[in-house]
Amino acid sequence: MEWKAVKNLLLVLLILLNGVLGFFNYQQYQQNILTSSQEKAIYEVLSQNHIILYTDLLTKFPPMRKIALRAPSYSRDDIKQQFFAGEDTTVTVEFDKTIIKSQDKTLTMQGNEGTIVFTNGTRQSKKTTLEEAKKEAMAFVDSLQKSTEKFEIGNVRQTEDGYEFIFFQKYKGMWIFSNHYKVYTGQSGISSVELTYFEVEGFTGEKKDICFSDEALLTFLMEIEKEREQTGNYETITVQKMELGYDFQEMEELTADNVAKLVPCYYIYVLGKQQPYRINAYTNEMIKPIKVQNDDVS
Repeated sequence: MEWKAVKNLLLVLLILLNGVLGFFNYQQYQQNILTSSQEKAIYEVLSQNHIILYTDLLTKFPPMRKIALRAPSYSRDDIKQQFFAGEDTTVTVEFDKTIIKSQDKTLTMQGNEGTIVFTNGTRQSKKTTLEEAKKEAMAFVDSLQKSTEKFEIGNVRQTEDGYEFIFFQKYKGMWIFSNHYKVYTGQSGISSVELTYFEVEGFTGEKKDICFSDEALLTFLMEIEKEREQTGNYETITVQKMELGYDFQEMEELTADNVAKLVPCYYIYVLGKQQPYRINAYTNEMIKPIKVQNDDVS
């Protein structure tokens, strides 16, 4: 009987312990969520400052780790196989650039960056819809992806001649903004592609808290006010999209013999702007242009 009483007491203690842990976990969960009042407040503040938020806000912000990258390792044969399978090509080396040409296209590689130009496009000239252009861009990127990679459309922008589709790599559900394809389409199909690629090693370091989306938008607002003072242009600004992913820190350098670490960051896309505003989600500071050292293809 005494042992049975002890077991019952232990059971009660375990239930109480689980309840306490559940309470603290719930509190932590609540702390990482944007409340409806916070969401309403940021919409009002932006509106008062002539900024229209034409997108849903992210509302959950669990602590995040960094992501480690390394410079890609490939040969000219690898490149020719991936981009010119079965085609006759010529290879030219100019300083730190490798240029590979076929009858239909030219690829210029400089370290981890490349540009593909299609001499006459990828098909006969005709007017196409956004959906048709999107399918063409997706088919091309799918043909380049390795089985271990996954690139998805992160943003679409209309250009004078057609559309620009930006594909970002998805790694375990997170955007890798530093790895991307920019596919330009027109009436003759794909005209050119810009690519930047690093090999992802995985998550690294401890999890750290990140700023909420409303805090990042306040930093964005301050940046906009600086630009308005400099240019004298106080027109209304429209935010089309806001994404959370990974990118380089300010002035991060990467060479072929070291590893870089990406930090969580927000991308804020504004109507009429070619480049998004980037904000470090750890520090809630604007990310300035980065410096990347390139090496020749071996």
